[in-house]
Amino acid sequence: MEVGNSGLLAEIFDALLPLGFGALVLLAAYLGNRAVHGIYVYYKFRGSRLVTCPETHKAVVVEVAAKSMGIQAILDDPCFRISKCSRWPMREGCGQDCLRQIAASPSELRFSDAWRPS
Repeated sequence: MEVGNSGLLAEIFDALLPLGFGALVLLAAYLGNRAVHGIYVYYKFRGSRLVTCPETHKAVVVEVAAKSMGIQAILDDPCFRISKCSRWPMREGCGQDCLRQIAASPSELRFSDAWRPS
C-alpha cells in the first residue's frame, strides 16, 4: 500500500514541477523588467541640470537624486527630489519647484560637468 502512495506523490510532484519552473521564469522576467526600469530611471535623471529658480528667477545648477530614484524604481514609484543645488545650503528648505522644469524635459536641461572647476 505504501508503494502506491509514494507513486502517487511522485506523479503529483512530476505534474507540479513544470508549474513551479514556469512560476520561477515569470518571477525572474518580472524582476529583470523592474531592474531594467530602475537603470533607465537612473540614466534618465543623472547629471547636473541648469534650471531657472522659481523663487529668484535666476539660473541655478541642480542634481536630481538619480541613484536613489533608480533603486526606488525597482521596488515602487521613485521619489522625485533634488540632491544638490547651487543655492544650498542657504536655501536648502525650498519647495523644490524647479523639479517641474526637469520633469517636463529631463534630457534637454542636462549639461556636462567637465567644464566646472573641481
